[in-house]
Amino acid sequence: MERKRSRRRRLLFVVFALCMAVLMAVEAPVQAAASPTCSSLYDEVKKKCSAGAKKVSKKSSCTFLGYSYRKKVTDFYYATDSDQVYCVCIVKADSKSNAKKIKKQFDEIKKSNQKNKYLSSSEKKVVKAAQVGYSGCYVWYVSLSSGSSTNKKAVKALKKKL
Repeated sequence: MERKRSRRRRLLFVVFALCMAVLMAVEAPVQAAASPTCSSLYDEVKKKCSAGAKKVSKKSSCTFLGYSYRKKVTDFYYATDSDQVYCVCIVKADSKSNAKKIKKQFDEIKKSNQKNKYLSSSEKKVVKAAQVGYSGCYVWYVSLSSGSSTNKKAVKALKKKL
């Protein structure tokens, strides 16, 4: 009886030791590269589109989004001019599905601003040329000029950084 117990103990010890050796031999999963912050993405836009970025200077709170959408945001950067026509809004949503919802909200904001009767015709051109998009968990609204080339250049810089 005693021999059976000692054999079992040895066998359990050997199995336990093998399991520990296998677990130690397995490499730790490789950590993904740290995702960029919204302010670093804005800095990239500022480098690539210096002429358009001069128009936006003050960082503002994210009043661009309603409260229910702000709860879905983990990080944001919103720089605008005094009239809030020229702006760069970069948002990091907490999930990809929420990023799609925030993008739809940005599209609605753009559509309603195009119909805004209080904006001048030049301001409406700026809103019309605005670029809205998303990649992964990041969503952006870029309106730096009335020409779409500057806005597209800014979006290209964003996508490159992501």
